[in-house]
Amino acid sequence: MRKVSLRERVRYMFDKVMGLGTISLIGMLFLITTLVVLVTGILCSLLGSEGSVGNMIWMSFMHTMDSGTLAGDDTSDLSFLVLMTIVTICGIFVTSILIGIISSGFEEKLTSLRKGFSKIIESNHTVVIGYNESLFTILTELIEANSNHKKSCIVVIGQEEKEVMDEQIRNQIKDFKTTSIMCRNGKPMDETILEMVSLETARSVIINEEDDFTVIKSILAIVTYLKNKQAMDGDLYITALIHQKENLEAARIATQGKGEIIFLQDMITRILANTCRQPGLSNVLIELFGFDGDEVYFEYFPELIGKKFGDVLNLFEHSIVMGICKGDKPYINPPMDTVFEEGDRVIHLAEDDGVAKPMAALPDLQPEAYKTKEENRERNPFKLLILGCNEQLSSLLEEFDDFLDERASITIAADELCEEIAAEASKHAFAVKPMELNIYSLENLKTLVHEDTKNILLLNDDTCSPEDSDQKIALLLLQIRSIIAEHEWNINITSEMNLVENQKLMQVANVNDFVVGSTITSLISTQISENRHLLDLFIGLLISEGSEFYMKPAQYYVQLNKEIDFYTLTEIVKERNEILMGIKRVEKGQIKIILNPLKSESFVLTESDYMVVLAEE
Repeated sequence: MRKVSLRERVRYMFDKVMGLGTISLIGMLFLITTLVVLVTGILCSLLGSEGSVGNMIWMSFMHTMDSGTLAGDDTSDLSFLVLMTIVTICGIFVTSILIGIISSGFEEKLTSLRKGFSKIIESNHTVVIGYNESLFTILTELIEANSNHKKSCIVVIGQEEKEVMDEQIRNQIKDFKTTSIMCRNGKPMDETILEMVSLETARSVIINEEDDFTVIKSILAIVTYLKNKQAMDGDLYITALIHQKENLEAARIATQGKGEIIFLQDMITRILANTCRQPGLSNVLIELFGFDGDEVYFEYFPELIGKKFGDVLNLFEHSIVMGICKGDKPYINPPMDTVFEEGDRVIHLAEDDGVAKPMAALPDLQPEAYKTKEENRERNPFKLLILGCNEQLSSLLEEFDDFLDERASITIAADELCEEIAAEASKHAFAVKPMELNIYSLENLKTLVHEDTKNILLLNDDTCSPEDSDQKIALLLLQIRSIIAEHEWNINITSEMNLVENQKLMQVANVNDFVVGSTITSLISTQISENRHLLDLFIGLLISEGSEFYMKPAQYYVQLNKEIDFYTLTEIVKERNEILMGIKRVEKGQIKIILNPLKSESFVLTESDYMVVLAEE
């Protein structure tokens, strides 16, 4: 083995010292300066300079600190002059190096602060894991949700550089209101990052990752961290999206009761099945899922104890009572004779939490003077045109089985149909007509879209990239809108798109059309991160069991062209075991939804108006 040389040892020791940081370097300079001062002072004393050893050491120190001291030295004592010159030169070098070290250390500290290496000192904050295009929708909604709080904080963990994340967030979001947003660079599986964002003191965590395995690993890391911090009994919980059904159960197990897992495709399918059946329902869902406007709140009012659910509906002028939460279980539109008990919370759609309060007594109403004698007419058979085919279509048709009867018919047209669609077409109660043709041809579209085509659903192509799939949907939308505009038809179009920027672009183009994609699932995730009980509520509103949203002609409930307030409308609708949410109006071909108006507000309903109700059928 080769013997290590003295030079190599010295270089190694120097490298070790340099790696110790700014404070260690300053300490090393102080030690070197002290040695130079002591040695110089002792040498001056030994060489016969006037003064004691202590006096020489002090003179040496003054020369080190102030090079100008050399100008006042006695030039007759050559040895003293040479030594003081040497120590002065050493002092100049030491001072220069010290300034450089301090400047470099200060710059490193500023860089460290800019890169976000400091610990987050917050509590009751929201942590968002994952940086992608869906993040900006989540942040916008959280900012709106926090707007009634004096001070709120959101922490974003992403693998991009902190400066990049900060700049892009500032470019996308103009008004942060009362919320501060802090970004940290790192992986959520790293315990150091979870420690840095003060995860144990957070209110909730939203996992905004697109890969299911990354989502599950993030959940496991969070749960492990909480166990190590003995914080599993805290209020923090996780909200996450899972994209593949086979990963759903694994994600739920990983949360160990600390999370709400949303199956993305299942949620999208249910939203599609509901919105493409009822024009305008999309507006209701956007209002329900977003924080811009009214939101769903669970609130406890002791004065409601002992009252029946039906009597409570008109006790709130500024909110719509939708149900009761008993324990952790929400009940939407329960029987009207359900009694509020101790601990029960009212579920209502309100402008903000703590704003709507129950009145002391019910208003005096005369509903009999406004009721209609007209019976509900049988609706026209439901007809739907689906353009496109993907893996989601089979689940979508199964979802329709819960809502449609044998009079309904669905036409499915695509360049290439999935094999199971043609094979399973006959198993549904409603008629399914599969067709293979070039759906991007304008001539073919003109044969498919006609006046009695009231509902069209556009499915994305999962065999190509998200951008290419969105381009195909955009092409179809523009061509179909051209056909509709040419004949002035009124057709409800629901489409599925992947990228947020494309969803926004296509949504703006026509307010009556509804674009389903990651934006609406981001809204749902954000709502659930604020109140985990909303997941059961949202799912309950989108499935056939229990009560769902329906839009029914106003003439089935009340006399038309007669002024009536929302209190009375609520009372009349209640008699059918339904809850009135709002009114749908069609003005100049545009759908307008009036949701949760003041109950004292009056309306004159016409033949084109509809009631937006929660009902079992």
